[in-house]
Amino acid sequence: MTFIPDRSIQLVVTSPPYFNAREYSSWSTFDAYMSDMRIVINEVFRVLGNHRRFVLNVADVTCDDGSGTSKKFAIPAHFIVACEDAGFSCIDDYIWDKGEVQTNRLPGKDDEYPYYIYPANCYEHVIVFQKDVRDTTRIPCPACGSLQTQMNSKTRDTIVTWECNNEDCSHRSPSNRGKRFSARSVMMNAGRIESNRVPRPVMQRWRRDVVSFPPVIKIDAGGKNKAGHSAPYPVEIPRWAIAYHSHVGDVILDPFAGIFTTTVAAIKLNRNSIGIEISKDHVAAAKKRLQIGKLQSTLFGEVPRFIMKTTNDVERDGIIFSTDIRN
Repeated sequence: MTFIPDRSIQLVVTSPPYFNAREYSSWSTFDAYMSDMRIVINEVFRVLGNHRRFVLNVADVTCDDGSGTSKKFAIPAHFIVACEDAGFSCIDDYIWDKGEVQTNRLPGKDDEYPYYIYPANCYEHVIVFQKDVRDTTRIPCPACGSLQTQMNSKTRDTIVTWECNNEDCSHRSPSNRGKRFSARSVMMNAGRIESNRVPRPVMQRWRRDVVSFPPVIKIDAGGKNKAGHSAPYPVEIPRWAIAYHSHVGDVILDPFAGIFTTTVAAIKLNRNSIGIEISKDHVAAAKKRLQIGKLQSTLFGEVPRFIMKTTNDVERDGIIFSTDIRN
């Protein structure tokens, strides 16, 4: 993310690697894992535009804690603390109900006693954070364009509000008060156009903070992984997040792109996309999945520009794979 300028991203949607629960996500300790995650979270805060949102899909994990002992880690709680420490505010927490678990086996006869019985995991968290940094840069009145504005006395610590002092502004109140606005309200109101209208089926599915849909079925009848990833997350999550928390033409970032599910959703919703992934195998699967020159041409009439950048690191190669519908 060091390639990305400050405040240049309009939405971040991601699902970080599970701590020590997959072959590609191994750390010596949980503290080492969270230390790496905090680095990414701090960078997300830097590159995200003010008053923009960060959608994070995470789940509890039961695995080896590094000492050979299995332990449950309440990872969503740790991520909430890390994000708040970075400056984010937690504004929503959805529960993704994945439905019936893979095993419905009850404990055996020897384990039908207190302290021996544990539930099977069947849900994950989808947490929404917002970045609000106090910015006193004077902005023009959205109604008349005048810079004859003054800071409102009710300005909050993080969101600065303004009032227009132009007597000729068409948006004077009956008591002759000027239009009141903020950078956040200007941004939100600019998106009130038909192309940004959220589809009703999406609103219907996400109208409650407990949302039910099945996980990705990645193993085919022959036992082969058809997804190219051992833990892909469903496109329903980025599709909802992008529709709810961004506008057409915005830039959507996924710092743990995997097989670029966020990019798939972004393309279909006419947004720009930047995905970052360190696994060349996952990138190869993503390029095949996106069918460069085929899928996009049916959506826009032309193929968006695909950018590949590599940077040598002491430990590993980093790969940035992005789409830009503007060029």
